[in-house]
Amino acid sequence: MRPFISIIAVFIYLACALADARAASLMKLPGEGRRLRALYHEADAIGWECVEVGKIVSISTSEMTDIESVSSGARGKTKLSARLYSDEGIKAGDELYVVNENNLIIAKMEVKTVFNSMSLGPMILAFGNFRFANEGDRVVQRSEGAQAKDAYIHNAKGDFHRETGQDAESIASYKRALELDTGNPEAHLRLGQRYLKDDMLPFAYKELSEAYKSISRLYDKEDRFALLKSLSETRYREAYFSYIKADLREKYIKEGIKYSKEALALYPNAPDVHFFLGTFYSRSEEPDDRKARDHLVTVTELEPGNVDALVMLSELYYKHRNMKKAAHYSTKALELEPGHERARYILKNSENE
Repeated sequence: MRPFISIIAVFIYLACALADARAASLMKLPGEGRRLRALYHEADAIGWECVEVGKIVSISTSEMTDIESVSSGARGKTKLSARLYSDEGIKAGDELYVVNENNLIIAKMEVKTVFNSMSLGPMILAFGNFRFANEGDRVVQRSEGAQAKDAYIHNAKGDFHRETGQDAESIASYKRALELDTGNPEAHLRLGQRYLKDDMLPFAYKELSEAYKSISRLYDKEDRFALLKSLSETRYREAYFSYIKADLREKYIKEGIKYSKEALALYPNAPDVHFFLGTFYSRSEEPDDRKARDHLVTVTELEPGNVDALVMLSELYYKHRNMKKAAHYSTKALELEPGHERARYILKNSENE
């Protein structure tokens, strides 16, 4: 009887060992730890060094998503669960990315929870806009050196200090981030915005132009837009509110037009950028009044209460002897700001001719 029991025990042991080996082989997914260069867009020839950390298991709708911040086409794909090869180095709050078969980044996510599934092993629950992602797509993590990671930490500290009104501390943190990672576009951008706010225009442009050199490292569309808008505003203020030579002013205007166009390519309905363009086109050595008019009209459609745009339109029409429209726009400006001297002057003269 005992030999028979021993045979059964050996059989059970072998069956369990085989099952464990099979489970282990299933758990080790192909691609574990694979390094790749993820591309920000199709024309990106540089990309980011990344490590493949897992694959998407499912995508669904999150009740936590801010419905106003997600387009109607993306509202159904805002939460995902992904199976990780290992949970080492991944924690709640981390940013991970989804890449397609061409290593093109198609989504960014914020990890909310790291947990262990009895059947699948380590997993994450994450939120983001996964409109272009699908089950089975690869999840990657940026692979950075120790200095770059430290720079990221100092940059985050700078953001915290900036949001809490600690300006000196925020500037110090951004500068420390740049000591560790000289090309860090986020730190250059934040410093540039700080200097722009303080009207330190040469310093602002220096930092913003450095960020522009590494704009491919800015994944967030909002950050890229903020950079381009800030560059446009810097050139606008330098061109029209600084004492500079005429040739330098024209150079700034041309650069401002370039940055403004790039900004509008990201967000076409940005009224302040349209205003910059309208001004650049109307107040240059070789004005293009048609383009100026089109951009300024767009401003008034997006912001009906923009007095400056209304006055500039009245000036344009007065310049071209269209007194009816000059009076129309100056009247609208005066309805909003009755004491506006330039609008009153144009209205008076347009009615007298």
